[in-house]
This record gives sequence, C-alpha cells and structure tokens, in this order.
Amino acid sequence: MSDAGTPPTRRSVLAVAAGSCACLGALGPLGAFGAGLVPRVRYEPPLRRKVGRPSEVAEGLTFRADLGVFLVRKETSFRALSAVCTHLGCTVSQEGEGFHCPCHGSAFAADGRNVAGPAPRPLPWRPLSLAADGALIVDLGAEVGPEAVLTVTEGA
Repeated sequence: MSDAGTPPTRRSVLAVAAGSCACLGALGPLGAFGAGLVPRVRYEPPLRRKVGRPSEVAEGLTFRADLGVFLVRKETSFRALSAVCTHLGCTVSQEGEGFHCPCHGSAFAADGRNVAGPAPRPLPWRPLSLAADGALIVDLGAEVGPEAVLTVTEGA
C-alpha cells in the first residue's frame, strides 16, 4: 500500500474496496446456506391437544383415534391411556377387561400393564389438565403413572 507519510493512491483504495466486495460476496451465499439448514416451520402437530369438555366424555372408556388415546372417565375423575403399543407402535384395541395389539399379539391389562406378547413395557398414561375455557387437554409428549387422576368439579 502506501507508507505512513504518503496518502493512499486511488489504485490502493480501489483494491481494498474490491477485496471487501469479494469477501462480502462470498459470505452472503454462505449465510443463506446456513440459514437454510435451520427449519423455520414445525410440521408436527402440537403435543398438547384439546380433547373436549368433560361433559362430552362418556362414562367408562372412550377411544379417540385422532389422538391415539383411551379416555377413562369414572364419575368426575378422568385419565388418558395411550393406545399405541410399546412394541412397534400399532394401535391397540379394547378386548374384554384389557387391550390387545392386533399386529403381534401383545396383551395389556386394564391398567396398561403388559401381560403377554413381545411388548417391552406397559402402555403409558398421559397427563390431563384443564384449559382456561374448561376443555380437557392431553399431553401426548409426557407420561404419568396410573395413579394420576384429574378430578373435575360438576360446574366445569
């Protein structure tokens, strides 16, 4: 470039400007490529889903195929049992007092315990909560024990 005592020449200023533009031109596509690696949209449905109002859930066992859960209602107590077999993810069906997997023959007791077949663990219980509008919400991404019960008062 230039010495400390002489001003920069037009040629040196243009060389620095051209080098800067070349660096910025190379970093722009790299930044766009990096931004393309990070998704901006989630395509999965939310794991916390509304089930409906407690008054809409029938007494006993109700199967919700859209959520893959059995809703268990006993008077004002509510619980949610996963209907997805822990072996390979097939949907279990109610059979007698328990549940049966039609794919590979796993059998589960009414409380979700695995009693026969290749299923490695019991059916998981899903936590239930109440939304501000009074609707039941099931969390499909969490598990609770079979003793977890949501009790809803008559006014809800």
